[in-house]
Amino acid sequence: MKNWLASVNAHTLGPRLALACMLLAGLPSLAAAAKVSIQAVDKNGAAMADVVVYATPIGTPLPPAGKTEAATISQSDMQFSPYVTVIRVGTQVKFPNYDKMEHHVKSFSAVKEFEIKTYERGVVPPPVIFDKPGIVIVYCLLHNWMRAYVLAVDTPYFAKTEQAGTTILDQLPDGNYEIRAWHPNMGSIKQPLMQTIKVNDQTPPVKWQFDFVPTPRKAKAANY
Repeated sequence: MKNWLASVNAHTLGPRLALACMLLAGLPSLAAAAKVSIQAVDKNGAAMADVVVYATPIGTPLPPAGKTEAATISQSDMQFSPYVTVIRVGTQVKFPNYDKMEHHVKSFSAVKEFEIKTYERGVVPPPVIFDKPGIVIVYCLLHNWMRAYVLAVDTPYFAKTEQAGTTILDQLPDGNYEIRAWHPNMGSIKQPLMQTIKVNDQTPPVKWQFDFVPTPRKAKAANY
């Protein structure tokens, strides 16, 4: 009896195992993901920080937006930090105050107009949901040098350059993409730079050269 069962299992499981192996063999191509190195420089060839780079697949749907962790833009040392934030549409953003001074956070942007009236140190107001794609400029109405930029994009593939002007777009499935690059000095009027590339494990680094030199961020007032 045991020998007969072993024979049956061998005959019935064999084709199933073969089919499973065939299916698994196809998974790497479906799950293949690549990294794309990014470099951004100004018109003089100097490294540019705070450049947002984001990729949109061509001809294939975006992965559905799942639950995302809230981003944070704090008020610290009388500045917004970080200066530039990139998020996927639908993400919440918190605005905690770590300064000794009160702040009054406001956006006049059509993409996301909101206001958090004057609040003190240690207060974390309810988060703001950025539910539309686009550029949002955030101000403090009490301290006119304080400004932050939020770019909400309808893709999960995004990154921001560091001081060296470099970053990496990670976990990009193989395929064709439109990749765009934007800097705060471009505001909401000038269109981001755009390149079309094919992504795979052989994709060379992507370089962006902007036609301007970034304007330095406004420093806090000397009496603070």
